[in-house]
Amino acid sequence: MKRIITTIIFSFFLSNSYAQDSYVKLPVSGRNCPTVIIEKDIIANERVIELAKELIAEISFLKDKPNRKEHKFFNLTANGIYFVSLKKKTAFKTQSELNKFFGIEKNNGIFVNGYLIEHSDYKIASESIIEIELVEPDSENKLDRKAINVWTLTQEQRSTGCQRQNLN
Repeated sequence: MKRIITTIIFSFFLSNSYAQDSYVKLPVSGRNCPTVIIEKDIIANERVIELAKELIAEISFLKDKPNRKEHKFFNLTANGIYFVSLKKKTAFKTQSELNKFFGIEKNNGIFVNGYLIEHSDYKIASESIIEIELVEPDSENKLDRKAINVWTLTQEQRSTGCQRQNLN
């Protein structure tokens, strides 16, 4: 009996610890497409670095799920993440600029490809923005208020996923 109770308690503890590290995302999110982060704080798509391969100073890929407490980019890692340093400046929009443009509070959360950006210091590469949608709260997405979802993926990538390319 003691063993059964210990097993139940241990299982309960494990399930709770994994639940805390789940991704915060919308019901519709990018499939199998890694996030690209340029210069530590600009979210982009693979197209930006494909067009500037000769300008890549450094690139690395993280495919493992990191710790949410230690990595502010945790929620963007569901499909892996490229970290890129370029030898050129990248034009971007801040989250507060996008919120202001859409008439939403400037500190309102923003999603990229369906995944919540959990830190306000992230920006989005202007040339990577393919579509921006205003998401209304409903029973499916369980949002408290309107939110912006920025798509850096094409319609095809959203439905069929991305083909991993060797960007190194």
